[in-house]
Amino acid sequence: MANLKLSLGMIPSTSKVEQAEADLVKEYEKLQAFVDSKELAKYNELDALVNTSDFRNKKKEIEGLHYKNSEEYNRENEFKKLNKASDLKKYFKTRDGEQLKSYRELEGSDKVTRYEKLKETVSSSEFKQKKKLKDFRESEDYKMLQEFKTLDSQQELRSYYKFKASKEFANFNNVEGSQKLSRYEELKEYVAKDEFKERKEYLLDRKRFEKTDMFKQLQEYETLSKSDDIVWYFKVKDSDKFDLLKNRELTFSDDFEGEKLDTMKWLTNHYWGDRLLNDHFSYEKDLHCFTESDNFEVRNSVLRIITKPQKAEGKVWNPQYGGFRKKEFGYTSGTINTGKSFRQQYGIFKAKVKLTTSLGPRHAFYMLADKITPHLDICRSDRGKVWMDLFRNVSGQKSQSLSGFHGRSG
Repeated sequence: MANLKLSLGMIPSTSKVEQAEADLVKEYEKLQAFVDSKELAKYNELDALVNTSDFRNKKKEIEGLHYKNSEEYNRENEFKKLNKASDLKKYFKTRDGEQLKSYRELEGSDKVTRYEKLKETVSSSEFKQKKKLKDFRESEDYKMLQEFKTLDSQQELRSYYKFKASKEFANFNNVEGSQKLSRYEELKEYVAKDEFKERKEYLLDRKRFEKTDMFKQLQEYETLSKSDDIVWYFKVKDSDKFDLLKNRELTFSDDFEGEKLDTMKWLTNHYWGDRLLNDHFSYEKDLHCFTESDNFEVRNSVLRIITKPQKAEGKVWNPQYGGFRKKEFGYTSGTINTGKSFRQQYGIFKAKVKLTTSLGPRHAFYMLADKITPHLDICRSDRGKVWMDLFRNVSGQKSQSLSGFHGRSG
């Protein structure tokens, strides 16, 4: 019956069903991702911003700005006035001149210290009395006087003391360290900055709003409003298109994207064989024994479990004797399950499985409960046919078969 429906096109091909679901899932995932996307968050943020009265009023305020009423204008005018101040002009002339440089080179030097000490000595009343003595010329004091006269006649020292007593130097000392000079330097640095120049240019520009962040925000909002993704989002977000997917939750999956089987997910043995026997086993009627890894191949996102005509010895479970015995098999194969990594009682269980219908060992995709039986056969190849929806009871006998057909669907 199923084969007839497939032939008549009443059952869509696997590729079409997969593609339709994949497209729906992809679009739904896009919707879910887009809800948390930066693009939508930015749109919502801008939508809440540009449509407020505060934004519109701020726009008008910026467009109505004038440079003459600005802080920048006031600071620049203050700097211009200070730049013309005579005491500051004289200060900078003195600061950058050679006289101050020469003065500072001599200030605190041994020569100045010696000169001032000698001057203090020869100017004292005690020294003047010594000069009246007959043997003064032969004394050390006389030599000291001569040293003083020599230093006093030097142009370098004369210029030093002349500058020290000058109005220029007095003005320099008066301005140096003053609040006026500090304010001048602060304003000079301020008006030289690129930020000031850009702000001044902006305030003098009649199109100043176009140079603000608000203008950029408005432009970005208008661009986002026309975005294909934004238009699509508001079209589908409240539709019933994804109702089928909204309550589904993915709890386990494997697309076999690596180069080998993920043994953290898959047990390559019967669960109870691994847990109780710590070894592989087959059932009495099986024609094959299971291997740990030799019969698996992962390539191009497809896991192939390969049944080989190969002699091998393994264990079989014989329910009549209630135990295991050794048996010589003519085939080897593989089995995988998630008994260790994943268990779930209810839900949708889906796998894309291709079973060979050639005569020989049986192949199956089935689910187990906590015990070995009963179990649910999703599909099983047996005696050249593929059987689906087979329920097997505790004794292992088939209790119900909903459909069976030759061949396989696309």
